[in-house]
Amino acid sequence: MGKTQKKRAMRRHNPVRVPDSHLQHGLAIAAASTSETKKKQVVPVIEKLGSNDVQERIWACAAVSNLIQNDSSTRRLLQGKNIVGILISCLSDEVEEVVVEAAGALRNLCIDGGYEICAEMFNKGILEPLKGFIPKISGILTQLFTNPKGSSDSTRFVYEFAENTITLFWCLSYVPTL
Repeated sequence: MGKTQKKRAMRRHNPVRVPDSHLQHGLAIAAASTSETKKKQVVPVIEKLGSNDVQERIWACAAVSNLIQNDSSTRRLLQGKNIVGILISCLSDEVEEVVVEAAGALRNLCIDGGYEICAEMFNKGILEPLKGFIPKISGILTQLFTNPKGSSDSTRFVYEFAENTITLFWCLSYVPTL
C-alpha cells in the first residue's frame, strides 16, 4: 500500500496584514493617491521639527503623531520624507516635552506601521536614545514614589514618557527580523 498524497494547502489571504507592508510599493501608491495640497501641507510640519522655537517643535511632533494615526497615505508620504530619522533625532532634544511628543509619534508609527517601520527604526539607531531613557525614568519614578507630593502635571508627564518608551521597546521586540 502506498502513502496517501497530502494536498498542498493553498495560501489564504491574511485579513490582518498591514496593507502597505512593502514600503516601496506603499510609497508608490502614496505618491499616486496623495494630492498636491496634502504634500504642500506636510512639508511645513516637517520643517517645523527643526525649528529653533520650542513650541513649534512640540506642535510639529504632536501634528506628526496625529497625521500618522489618521491617514495611511499621509503616513506613507511622511515615511518618504524620512520622518523616522527626523523623529529619532528629536529624541535627543534638550527640551523634555519635545522628547515626549517625538516618542509618542514614534510609538504611533510603530503601532500603525507594522514590522517594516520597526525595522527601519532599529536600522536608524532608535535603541541608543531609548536605552538612555530607562535610568532616567526609573530615577524619576523612584522620586515620585518616595515623595508623592509632586504636581499632577509632572506625574502625568512622566507616566506618558514611560508609556511611550515601554511601548516602543515592546513594538520593537515583536519584529522577527531584528
